Amino acid sequence: MKYRVISPSDLDAGLMARWVALQSADPALASPYFSPEFTASVGRLRTDARVTVIEDGGRVVGFFPFQVGRFGRGRPIGGALSDFHGLIAERDAAIPAVELLRLSGLTVWEFDHLVASCRSLGGVVGQQSVSPVMDLSSGYEAYAEGRRAAGSEQIKKTGTLARKLEREHGPAEFAARVTDTAALECLMGWKSQQCMETGTIDVFGVDWTRRLLYDLQQMESPAFGGMLSTLTVRGKLVAAHFGMRSCSTWHYWFPSYHHEFGKFSPGLVLLLRMAQAANELRLTRIDLGKGDSFYKSRLANAGTPLLEGRVEVPSIPNSVRALWRQAESWIDSGPIARTIGLPIRAIRRWKRLRRYV
Repeated sequence: MKYRVISPSDLDAGLMARWVALQSADPALASPYFSPEFTASVGRLRTDARVTVIEDGGRVVGFFPFQVGRFGRGRPIGGALSDFHGLIAERDAAIPAVELLRLSGLTVWEFDHLVASCRSLGGVVGQQSVSPVMDLSSGYEAYAEGRRAAGSEQIKKTGTLARKLEREHGPAEFAARVTDTAALECLMGWKSQQCMETGTIDVFGVDWTRRLLYDLQQMESPAFGGMLSTLTVRGKLVAAHFGMRSCSTWHYWFPSYHHEFGKFSPGLVLLLRMAQAANELRLTRIDLGKGDSFYKSRLANAGTPLLEGRVEVPSIPNSVRALWRQAESWIDSGPIARTIGLPIRAIRRWKRLRRYV
């Protein structure tokens, strides 16, 4: 087994084709996050992006995309923007995780959305979760009937709100994919305002994340594409969503809406329009992303198991990090939590922000 680390810009046509072949051969890698185009796009914007090409007997058997930081600390490609990550490789390839990290120049690789089928990279698994999925493989009507039979009234209620929106404001027009950058700027502005109001990290307050969406928006091929979808009324943007698609999977990523129309739940109206259009686009799944939002539980009829944890190469920095994690756990559960809770929360917020930088 041989490992060579390259920049995403060094992925030539042959390597790209091999990557696509490996991804297509494994349904667990259907997400657009596993597409080489996503890694290439991140690589155009970040100097810390890398890909380890894994060869066995002169044949490429896998790719490991990542970002590398100080002291060999590795993160998934795309950092905190990555909703899925793992190893793109032949299913039966025996790739030792620690050896992979060491020869990739990493001392640790931390993950929070590792697809469970990539468990060979699992190392120390801290938590398990599920990313909700709208399985549309039997068509939208069969999907909707299945949700009704399961007792969910979300589709019915959203349909009622959509009709009310049109009665009061006019016909709602849906577009599955637009390349209008003004609409994308509006969406990012809405999301930044939402983050400010809720006190959460503003994803688009970091320049490279904005540029990533602009770059992805212009990408369109049979195997991958950036997808800015819109809902407009009389030419006015009511709701928008930016995501990505692979050959089969549409990933639900950044939705938002005009607050003037909030009572009509325009974001959900847009999502269901996307679901209705999915089969025409030859897409069979909309992955809603990890999270416990109520609408996800009401609309999902399947799920993708995910893991959170880290893989480590024995080293002094990793020993120090382990001590810090133990200290955090002790502080959280101990009697002095209230006394020093604020500084700890501030440190954690800073660490969350650093995931985007």
